[in-house]
Amino acid sequence: MILFKLLPIALVCLNYVIGSDAVAQSAKPGRQIGQAIDCDRDGQQDDIRMDDDGDGIPDRCLLNQFKPIMNQANYAQELKQLQAQPCEKTQKIIKNVSYMVCSTNGGKTIVSASEALVEVGDGVGLWLKGDRVRAIVFFGTGEVVFFNRGVLEAQMSDKRGVTTVFTADERQHFERLEKDGVRSILQKIGR
Repeated sequence: MILFKLLPIALVCLNYVIGSDAVAQSAKPGRQIGQAIDCDRDGQQDDIRMDDDGDGIPDRCLLNQFKPIMNQANYAQELKQLQAQPCEKTQKIIKNVSYMVCSTNGGKTIVSASEALVEVGDGVGLWLKGDRVRAIVFFGTGEVVFFNRGVLEAQMSDKRGVTTVFTADERQHFERLEKDGVRSILQKIGR
């Protein structure tokens, strides 16, 4: 009879021991497996795979763990890669202004768009990564501004290097150009 009275107490104690051991195991820090990768498919190698149970197999992925070190060399390299993309060019000249769109997939995917004064060459070029503008080059000054999903990220120039601090007016101006620039050029070309 005493055994039956003690059995519920023993089960409660056993559940407590098992439960606290599970909490202790889940509180153990995981171990990173391999280098940073792109788990969330955002195009950035900033996620890490974690092994929580020590078996060497990733159990989860921690997203956005690393902010890439972006300096002038890295931005210049990225711009060079954007500009080197193969594409089919469509150009139209209206009143001394040249409008050009570079596209792939039979014109379905826009790679870049630009507008420039024919005689002077001063103007602007927009390079896309996916379906968003990643970089805008100002041909007259050589300055380049970079965006991350529509948000101004950095400005690069030979004189000032890389700047990441902007006034509200600068941010508004550049982000409006990012939002409307390609559409405006496509309208001029008639696409």
